[in-house]
Amino acid sequence: MAIKNASDLLVYKKSPANVAQVTRIRVLDSNPLVNLGNLKILNTTNGSGNNVSELTTQDVQIVNDASNVLSIIGNKLGANGYTSGFIELDGDYKYRDFTNTFAGDVNTFSIADGTGEIEDGAIEVIVLTSGETLNDYEPIAHSTSASISFNNDLRDVTTKDSAGFQENIGGLKSFELSSDALQDINADLDFKEFYDDINERNEVIIKFAERDSGVRWEGSGYVSSLSMDAGVEENVTYSVTITGTSSVVKDTY
Repeated sequence: MAIKNASDLLVYKKSPANVAQVTRIRVLDSNPLVNLGNLKILNTTNGSGNNVSELTTQDVQIVNDASNVLSIIGNKLGANGYTSGFIELDGDYKYRDFTNTFAGDVNTFSIADGTGEIEDGAIEVIVLTSGETLNDYEPIAHSTSASISFNNDLRDVTTKDSAGFQENIGGLKSFELSSDALQDINADLDFKEFYDDINERNEVIIKFAERDSGVRWEGSGYVSSLSMDAGVEENVTYSVTITGTSSVVKDTY
């Protein structure tokens, strides 16, 4: 008897189009650097989709504030495949959003010390929109369970000739996928992305499949429920359910 390992079955979601990653840099407005100098930008992606392991900014000089730091970082990113928004105030911080000119699944860059030294917590890098590549299936990251169900709504056709037994014929068919997962803000496919789908009423393309080979079921649907749980001293988890629309296709790799 060949028993299937359930750990190999996952729910996957396909991006509907190439999506450019949008990243926000938040900088403490007053004295974000311990000492002035240049900064390192690590793991950027240029306009051709190639990884650049390290970029070095010009020196931050004279003015030690968020606007100056964001301008220096923006100049370097702008010359290496990013467009930038305006500098905005956010409490004790200021931020600026940067969009990859290359649309697709890319690295998340980070800001590190160069000759300049960053005050602890003074610079934050936040991914607002994850980059996605057309037709690229992403598994639900850190999944703890995955399921698929098929339903057939039977129609009652019982008559006086049914000898006292209910008779049915096939009606509408439907399917549903669901998954529970640990929340990871650095994952490509997480709670935020499913929230965007449910909020914008996006149709999503999904599959239930083994990691590398075997049977898979593919179809499209809508996120019908989404919830997050955050107990005291517990892992943050979320659950998502996708209700199918139209047909589901069974296939093999």
